[in-house]
Amino acid sequence: MSAVATITLQDAQATPVAHNFVPLGPDKNGVWWWEDQTGAASIGYNRLSMALIRPSPAQPGQSSAERVNRLRLGIYTPKLEALGVSDSGFTPSPTIAYAPRAVMELIMSERSVLQDRKDLRKYAQFFLADAQVIAAAESLQNVW
Repeated sequence: MSAVATITLQDAQATPVAHNFVPLGPDKNGVWWWEDQTGAASIGYNRLSMALIRPSPAQPGQSSAERVNRLRLGIYTPKLEALGVSDSGFTPSPTIAYAPRAVMELIMSERSVLQDRKDLRKYAQFFLADAQVIAAAESLQNVW
């Protein structure tokens, strides 16, 4: 088990900026959260999540195919609404206009060996870096 630490990720700006996501801790469901606290209002902070779900103790007759570890990763990047001055002359509280997000789940059999898990993580990393996936995610262009 590794100790929780700040996660640093670069954005996709022309001159990339490093964003430090500080650990907040687990929520009531055991999901760990990290937060980039550089925004103007906390409602708009970018967040990362991670949950490792282990299988429950084995039951008699249970198939090994049912016994999997699940690693769920999430990225949440809320965008704040552009606010003007209200009729009474004050600026209203910030609100979220929309929130681009990503969810990825790695499903690993209890029977998998370390190399299997390394390969799966690396495949996911390279898959996200593939030109076809980039075109679909950034330009909304499907394959044909």
